[in-house]
Amino acid sequence: MDPLILSRIQFGANISFHILFPTITIALGWVLLFFKLRYNATGDTAWMRAYFTWVKVFALSFALGVVTGVTMSFQFGTNWPGYMETVGNIAGPLLAYEILTAFFLEAAFLGIMLFGFRRVPNRIHTLATVLVAGGTTVSAFWIIALNSWMQTPAGFEMRDGVAHAVDWWAIVFNPSMPYRLTHMLIASGLTVSFLIAGFSALRYLAGDRSDSMWKALRTGVFLAAVLIPVQIFVGDQHGLNTLEHQPAKVAAMEANWHTGSNIPLVLFAIPDEKAKENRFEITVPNGASLILTHSIDGVVPGLDQFEGNHPPVFPVFWGFRIMVGTGLLMLAVSWSAAYFLRRRRSLPKPLALLMVPMALSGWVATLAGWYTTEIGRQPWLVSGILKTADAVGPVAGSHVALTLAVYLILYAALLVTYLGVLVHLALKAAKDGDTSPLPGVLNAPLSQPAAGE
Repeated sequence: MDPLILSRIQFGANISFHILFPTITIALGWVLLFFKLRYNATGDTAWMRAYFTWVKVFALSFALGVVTGVTMSFQFGTNWPGYMETVGNIAGPLLAYEILTAFFLEAAFLGIMLFGFRRVPNRIHTLATVLVAGGTTVSAFWIIALNSWMQTPAGFEMRDGVAHAVDWWAIVFNPSMPYRLTHMLIASGLTVSFLIAGFSALRYLAGDRSDSMWKALRTGVFLAAVLIPVQIFVGDQHGLNTLEHQPAKVAAMEANWHTGSNIPLVLFAIPDEKAKENRFEITVPNGASLILTHSIDGVVPGLDQFEGNHPPVFPVFWGFRIMVGTGLLMLAVSWSAAYFLRRRRSLPKPLALLMVPMALSGWVATLAGWYTTEIGRQPWLVSGILKTADAVGPVAGSHVALTLAVYLILYAALLVTYLGVLVHLALKAAKDGDTSPLPGVLNAPLSQPAAGE
């Protein structure tokens, strides 16, 4: 009943559940804008049917993201008071900027997206979509700025054990921030593209051959096929930045116990921290040196440089490999689907069956990546400033255990319900096809935007 361990598990459970939904809304807003602009340009109502199917998913995801975000913010005070006491002068304003510049945009204009079609001019409905999409990205900007600052702090000075800002530009654009932001935005794009492709494949398997299904399916597949190689490149650059600023994390990611050159790439292993070695390892000679330094003779830092001050190796090592492995699977699936959709204009049933569970592959990769970066920061809560053990509050372990159990039960129920609603929406869309009237249109199909809009 260690309060430190239980508080870490509780916050980890909260952030794990919370991040699922912003990962969807960040990119889904822009996909919805694409659907809307295609409708404006062509007058094809299939684009608007795709829009209204997925704007419901956006609204549901936004609602769950808000609720879990509020719960998480309470834990700063109840479980981790030392965090705000030490770095609140920096963390507080960044969190406030996120609410003031982004959350209000999303909350205010989402209602127009949901209920304003044909109740407001088309240009206003489009503008609302632009503002909501922009709001999700600005929200991600501020949150990633804070998280990156915790990883690579800059632009501050310590006075009596409290961090004070001296350069907000350096704080926001700290050394790892551009890489983390780019990596996260593309991760969101991949999460959404596979979600759309996967649930469109479910509609396909249910017999739906409507134009709106094909448009959503192609959008998801082609977006994924374009983004995944870009993400591989960005991930490589992010890794090089991490090697420069957080070498202990990279040493744990590679399960490299000794500093040296010609370090092999460990594909599979069971890291043993007590023995400081890897069991059952499968390696590629010189691979780690080549990837991390772009030279087979490059020197790679080992865990021996950070004795007693490095993250736990097993979760960081395997979190990184799950993320990379999922990314490679995404590459294979998206390019295969793009080939069939472009060349044969069809989708083989085995591939469609595979794409359905792949709808959640973005979640798997995102969680694995977050575990890698967050656990890889340990034992620090804010690198070099505040250790995790020094920030935990004086809460009894039994109290944390009780609330943790409640959280886990509630979140499990919410997740099952959320996925059930998504499946229901996909099957309902498959049943209706392109026959149901659009919102705000009385029984008659709409062919063109209204004049002057």
